[in-house]
Amino acid sequence: MKKIILLLAVISTIVISCKSDDDAAGPVDMQDPFVGTWKITQEFENGVEVMQEACDLEETITVKSDMTYSGTYYMMGASSCEVGGTYSGTWENLGDNKYKTTFDDTEGEGTLEIEATVTFSGNTMTIVRNDEDGEFRQVLTRV
Repeated sequence: MKKIILLLAVISTIVISCKSDDDAAGPVDMQDPFVGTWKITQEFENGVEVMQEACDLEETITVKSDMTYSGTYYMMGASSCEVGGTYSGTWENLGDNKYKTTFDDTEGEGTLEIEATVTFSGNTMTIVRNDEDGEFRQVLTRV
């Protein structure tokens, strides 16, 4: 369950929208560069890389411009990776590289809100979240 919650933290930071402080009239017709499909490539807990299993690297997260996201995660089956489940939620840009995601937990824990700091470099996104267990960082690559 902790891995799913950490993944949701990543997802929450994946879904990002650009906001403008400009009060000028007229709409801005610009596709948010962070909207798209992402895959996790690395994870770190308190600065130590957590080795990813093959099925973990199959997970995809799709961030949409309507401020929703969805993902599919995989688990090892009898001989290959199989769909382990799906998840979805909403996201919000809080400004200053801070993002919040909301996820309705289907395992009975209610609604989870996760805030994280996100930075981008080319087609790579890095999400950092701190909690009582320390720092969790995920690196994702646009598919």
